[in-house]
Amino acid sequence: MTVIRDKSCSIRRTDKWISIESEEVWYGIYFSRRGHVIHAPRDVTPEWIGQNVRLALQTSESFTPIDGGSVNGDALIAMKAASNERRLAFWDEITASYGYKSRDVAWKKFDLVFGSWCFDLTNDITLKSSKSSRGGGHSAWPTNRNEGRVFSVPIDAPDKDIGEAVLKAFAKCEGPGKSTEPLFP
Repeated sequence: MTVIRDKSCSIRRTDKWISIESEEVWYGIYFSRRGHVIHAPRDVTPEWIGQNVRLALQTSESFTPIDGGSVNGDALIAMKAASNERRLAFWDEITASYGYKSRDVAWKKFDLVFGSWCFDLTNDITLKSSKSSRGGGHSAWPTNRNEGRVFSVPIDAPDKDIGEAVLKAFAKCEGPGKSTEPLFP
């Protein structure tokens, strides 16, 4: 069985900040140990968003075996520990930078766009709007309800085009975690 490998990132936004986080794929998605992660005040330009989304996807790593075999268990355990350490440090930085009382407060009420790139098959980035639950979890829309909520843009498109596609995806996010309307319609 041949596995379709992809690279991924999460793009989060609140009324205060935006973050772009490269992820590692190991038959599951984890905060990247080495990939591009960044945050900034919310009012960044579409060019900034596009540049950083591209970099996050390019530095994302796929460790899923192409033949569908199992991953090395010891390597997976070590990755999870290092991934979690970097993730918590990143969220501590967001907490301090934007004046939150704790990481738990910073983790609440953000919009989330899932970014992915099937680099072995296509040049296109897929951006999926999410819906959030009262508990703060995010999920993509069911395939029968995702029309108008999934966007595609080439990885080699201008930064502005990628950023504008991300902003369109943010405009389609729904749920109690919804921040506010896009700054750049």
